[in-house]
Amino acid sequence: MIAKIQRKILLIVMLFSIPFLAACQPTATPTPEQSTLVPVANLTKDQILTIGIVSPDPAGTIAGFQPMMDYMAKQLSEQGIVKGNVVVTPDLDTMVQKLKSGDVDLFYESPYGALYVYEKAEAIPLLVGWRKGVGEYHAFVMVRKDSGITSIQGLQGKLIAFADQGSTTGYFLPKAFMITSGLRLSEISANGTVAADEVGYMFAGSADNMITAVLQGKVVGGAEESSVYDALKQADKDQIVVVAQTKDVPRSLILASSTMSQALRDQIISVLKAAGNTDAGKAVLKGAKSTAKFDDFPLGVDGTIKLLQDIFAPVK
Repeated sequence: MIAKIQRKILLIVMLFSIPFLAACQPTATPTPEQSTLVPVANLTKDQILTIGIVSPDPAGTIAGFQPMMDYMAKQLSEQGIVKGNVVVTPDLDTMVQKLKSGDVDLFYESPYGALYVYEKAEAIPLLVGWRKGVGEYHAFVMVRKDSGITSIQGLQGKLIAFADQGSTTGYFLPKAFMITSGLRLSEISANGTVAADEVGYMFAGSADNMITAVLQGKVVGGAEESSVYDALKQADKDQIVVVAQTKDVPRSLILASSTMSQALRDQIISVLKAAGNTDAGKAVLKGAKSTAKFDDFPLGVDGTIKLLQDIFAPVK
């Protein structure tokens, strides 16, 4: 009987002790990551920094640029940036609309495309991007050695190939150079003929295809950035002659939407310039079209824009 009473007393004590012990346990404190984590779906436009790229390869472009945008978001966290995004469009006009609306904050492109959005979207130039180790580049006009052509004037009445209709050095820059030099150019359809007083051209689709067309004699010559020629095997170089070189232009430009604040633009400039000086920064820039670093405009913003406007005037 006594044992039974003792067991009842013990049970009562335990029942009253459980709430008391629970109240004495320390309350779980969220980690800094838990307390500051904001669901992506709830982020505002101001918390997401977006870069726009024109490319036919959305998946590859996003994979290349996302590490850079993640890095920038981390560096700009004190400015309220939580996430970095990459937006890919198939053409410049679509990108212009996204920059004007503020759906895209930054735009990275070679000179012709950069000048286009500068003028159409009133985008604000920030820095020059060094790609493939250079801050400036130019195009070569090349012909087959056995063509007998020694200058671009010798291209009259002949068919040449440009690499791509959206390329600065594979189309716009050499075409503008030829027009400025007094040549008249016309795109020739399949099986079309070239007039004696003009230079006919076709699009090969890529730099490699352009070189192949020249080497195989399908066209008398072509044009592309100088590094394409420099990378050729010696046996191929021996069959090609460079007959002209265009002016140098910045390798790439990064611009900001006109909707972005001056304060954020200044911070982005600082982050991008500093990135080229650290191992972590260099690693993420490499995936962004083989960018090595970002630097100031050698001629200043106004001087650079004036240079590009003058160069590309014949093809605008």
